[in-house]
Amino acid sequence: MSTSDRQELMHNAVAFLSDPKAQASPLAQRIQFLEAKGLTAPEIEEALRQAAMTQNATRAAPQPYLSTPYGPAYGPVPYAPVPNQTQQWDWRDYFITAVVSGTFAYGAVALFKKYVAPHLKPPSATAYEEDKDALTAQFDAAEALLKEIQAETAAVRAAVEEQNDKVVKVTEDVENAVKDMRDSEARTRDEMREIREEVNAVRELLPKMIEKNKESQNQSLAELQQELKSLKALLLSRGPGVSTGPSTPILPGKPSIPAWQLASGPPASSISTPSTPPPLPSSPAPSTIPNEKGKETAAPESADSS
Repeated sequence: MSTSDRQELMHNAVAFLSDPKAQASPLAQRIQFLEAKGLTAPEIEEALRQAAMTQNATRAAPQPYLSTPYGPAYGPVPYAPVPNQTQQWDWRDYFITAVVSGTFAYGAVALFKKYVAPHLKPPSATAYEEDKDALTAQFDAAEALLKEIQAETAAVRAAVEEQNDKVVKVTEDVENAVKDMRDSEARTRDEMREIREEVNAVRELLPKMIEKNKESQNQSLAELQQELKSLKALLLSRGPGVSTGPSTPILPGKPSIPAWQLASGPPASSISTPSTPPPLPSSPAPSTIPNEKGKETAAPESADSS
């Protein structure tokens, strides 16, 4: 770029930095803008110095300019601050301020009346009566509900008591039935024990009774055989030539002397009348044995009696 162009850029940079609108922006933004236009760091520093000199020349009292070397980081370069100029208010400023303040006050009062004042005012008598009526209605509804709950509770309690009575009665019936069953079982057990004892007694007594009956029958048979032998010997001792009288039926009479005793007595010829045979020995009475029910029954005869 030629020297004239560089000088023109410097002149434009000084004019840009001297512009009041540009001065309102931060120094860093102004430096970045100048770098974007193609100025180097020394040129930007020179433009800042010339702009500061121009501003000092326009003021009444010159102020020293503190320049610092522009570093490679292109940080802000401090310069003398511009003194604040106090501006006098005119009637328009006061009017605008009054309008704004009045509007703000009116809005605050309206909001206070709308949202805060109703909560700060005490309720009227009508509101108290309405609240009282509402509370009374709620209490009446709660009382009715409580009475209904009490009635349902009483009904449930009565049903539970009735069910409890039924359960107690059924339990007593079951206990009585179980007790009767136990008593019946005990009686049955006792009866079975008695029957078992009777059966065992009969089982032990039956062989003895059979043996006793057998001995009695053997003794009776032996006596009968002895009587038959005595009768046969008596008939043989009478001989074949002896005339026999008319046969007389044998009548049962008193018991006579046994034949074995007659054989040792007088001879048969001295007897004028035929002797009657002795009666057969009576069979012994059948023995009785108790049956299973405790009654007595006749014992069976032995096979030897046949």
